[in-house]
Amino acid sequence: MELSFFMKGYVMKIIKRMVLILLILAMASSMIFVFADGDDNADTGSGGTDQAGKGKGFYRGSEYMYKVSVYVGLSDKANKNTMIATDWKMIGDEPIYIKPASFSLSNTVMYGQENKIGYLQGASFTSNSTPIILVDNPPPIPITNGGNINSVKSYFGDTATLNMLLKRYATESGTTKEGLVSNIAFSINDEVDTYPANEILPMKINGSYQNKVPWLIIYEPVIISYLKDKQTVLAFTATEYALAQQLGYFDFKYGTDGQQIAKMTHSDLPNSVILQESWFGYPVTSALPDKTLWAENRIIQGGGWGMRMLKANAVNVIENDTVYDYEYRVNTDVITSVRVYASGDITPDNRHVSKSAYKNPKKNTATVTLNVNGYNKSTEVVIPSGGSELVWIKWHTPQKPQEVDINVSISGNSAAYLDGGIRNTIIKGNVVDLAQNVPPNPTANDRNDTFIVLSVPNKADKTTANWGIYSSYWIPNWVWHSNWVIHYGSVTTATGTYTYSYWVDEGEWVDEGNWEYDYESYSASLSANLIITPDDKVPTSNGKIMKSGYGFNALVTANPSSNAPSSHITYVQNAISYFPEFSYQNFWRVLDLTGNSRFEYKSNKYSTYNKRVHFTPVWFPDGTYKVYTEIIDFWTPDGMLRMNLTDELTINGSLYDDWHIGPKNGGD
Repeated sequence: MELSFFMKGYVMKIIKRMVLILLILAMASSMIFVFADGDDNADTGSGGTDQAGKGKGFYRGSEYMYKVSVYVGLSDKANKNTMIATDWKMIGDEPIYIKPASFSLSNTVMYGQENKIGYLQGASFTSNSTPIILVDNPPPIPITNGGNINSVKSYFGDTATLNMLLKRYATESGTTKEGLVSNIAFSINDEVDTYPANEILPMKINGSYQNKVPWLIIYEPVIISYLKDKQTVLAFTATEYALAQQLGYFDFKYGTDGQQIAKMTHSDLPNSVILQESWFGYPVTSALPDKTLWAENRIIQGGGWGMRMLKANAVNVIENDTVYDYEYRVNTDVITSVRVYASGDITPDNRHVSKSAYKNPKKNTATVTLNVNGYNKSTEVVIPSGGSELVWIKWHTPQKPQEVDINVSISGNSAAYLDGGIRNTIIKGNVVDLAQNVPPNPTANDRNDTFIVLSVPNKADKTTANWGIYSSYWIPNWVWHSNWVIHYGSVTTATGTYTYSYWVDEGEWVDEGNWEYDYESYSASLSANLIITPDDKVPTSNGKIMKSGYGFNALVTANPSSNAPSSHITYVQNAISYFPEFSYQNFWRVLDLTGNSRFEYKSNKYSTYNKRVHFTPVWFPDGTYKVYTEIIDFWTPDGMLRMNLTDELTINGSLYDDWHIGPKNGGD
C-alpha cells in the first residue's frame, strides 16, 4: 500500500440627447478586491480592443481611469465574510478617480455619483459634476487598454496607493489622515471606543503595520468614450454603461442609432476586472468569451470591479512598490507584445505622397524594436491610418527569479506610436519561481478540527486569442496628365513667308495609385482536461472513492491549437494544482510535462515508492475532495492563454479503517 512515510434612491436625472435637456447621468461603479497583507480578489477575462470608425462612437487606448473607494473595518473581526453596510465605513463622501497624467479631460465629461456597492444597495444613477480626480500613474486596464491584471493588483495592493488615497480624502475634507478616523468608534478586542489614529491607519513602525482593523479598496475601471454626435463624452464604469443602456439613456450597441462600441461596453470592460471569489456576499460573475456581450443585469451584478484587503494586525506584508506589467515563470518561453497605433498611413514607401516621391520613393515604414534578457527583435510594420497591430518578441526567461525590463522603441514613420502617444517605453516584468510552495510532509498525527471546506476558486479562463499582421501592396492607376504646349512654325510660298502655331500635348502618364492593405488574421485556442484518480497502491479504492490519508494521481491533457507560425506562439508549459486542505492557496504542486501537452504530478519525496501522488490528509472529512488546477504559459501575441480545471474524488473513511489491531480469534 502506498503511504507517506509519516502519513501525511431618488428619481434619476435622465440623460437625453435632446438639446433642451441638460445632460446629467448617474454612474455606476465596478469593484475588484485586492490588498497588501491581505487578499486579492481580482481576475480578468479575454478580449481585445476595437478601432474607431466613421459613424461610430470610439475610445482611445491611452485614456482610462479607475474609480476607487476606500473602506475601513469597524471591528478587528471585520473580514470578507462580513457585511459592507454594517461592518465597514466608507472614507469620504464619494469615490476618487485615479487618472494618468498623459491626457486631459474637458469639463463636459459626464461622471457618476456612486460606486458599484452604492448602486447594488439601491442608490440612484445620478451625475457628479465635480468629481475628485487624483493624477498618478496607474497601470492600464486589462483588455480595453492592453493592461495586465497582475499590474493592477500590484498597484492597488501597494499600501502606498492606499495612503495616497487617504491623503487626498483628508485634503478634500480639510483634515489630516489622522482626522479621518479620529471620531470613528471601533470594536477592538470586543471593546468599542475611539482609538489613536496610529492604531487604525496603515502605518508601518519598526517594519510592522500597526492597523488593528482591516482596510479595503474597491476599484472599478473607467473608460472614456466619445459618442458619434461628437459632443457627448462619458467616463463610465462597466456598471454605468450597463445602467445607461438599460435605462435607455444611450444605445451602445449596433444598428442605425447605436454607438457601435458594445464590444467595449458590454464585453471587454466587464471582462477587464472581475471578482475571483465571493466577498461580502457579492457573487462571482465569471468572464465570458471575447466578443460575447454580457446582459446588462449581469454586468451590474458582477462586471468590471475588484477588491483588495489589508488585514487587521497585518503581518508578513509583501510590499508592492514596483508595478509589474507582466508576470512570468522561470525557465519558460514567453511572448511580450505591445500594440502599435497609426495616426496616419504607414506604408512601405512614400510614392503615394507626390509625383516627385513616386519617381524617388523613400522608405515609409516604422520599425518596432524590443529588447529583453539578451533577446532583440526589430519588426518593420505597415498599418493603415487609425489602425493598430500587435508587435512582439518571443524569448526565454532566466533560470532564477528576478525583475526584467523589456525595452521598446519605435523608429521610422512618425505616425506610429504606443499607448499614451509615446514611442519609447520600458515594460516591467517579474520572473517568479513556481516551485517554492510544495506542500509539507503529511503525518499520521496531523489534525485540523476547525477545517471548513471552501469553494473552489472561480478564476477567469482565457482560452482564445486573436491577432494579425498588416501587409501593404501598391495598386497602380495610370492617369494621363496633359501638358499642352504651343509650338510655332513657318512656311515660305511664292507669295511670301507665313508663320503659324499649333498645340502639342507634351503630358505624361502618371501612376496615381495608392497603397492597399491586407490583414492576415491568426488565432489560437486552448482546451484541456483534468482527471484525478486514486493511486494504484491504494488498497481499498473503488473508482473515484477512496479513504483519506492515501495518495491520488492527476493527469492533465492540454489541447492547444493555432493557425500561426511557431514564431508567434509557445507550447503549453505549466500546470499547477491547488488543494482544499490548504484552502486553495499557500501551497501548490507544479506538474511535470511528461508528454506532448501532458502533465502529471512530480514524484513525491514522501512517497514510499516515489510515486507521482498527492496525499490527502488523514483528517479530511468525508465528502467531496476537489482539486483545482491551472493550465498556464501558452503564450501568444494576444497574451497568455490559460484554463482552470477541477476534478473530484469522494472521501469515505480514513486509512485507519483499513488497519486492525486486536486479539486473535478465540481470545477474550
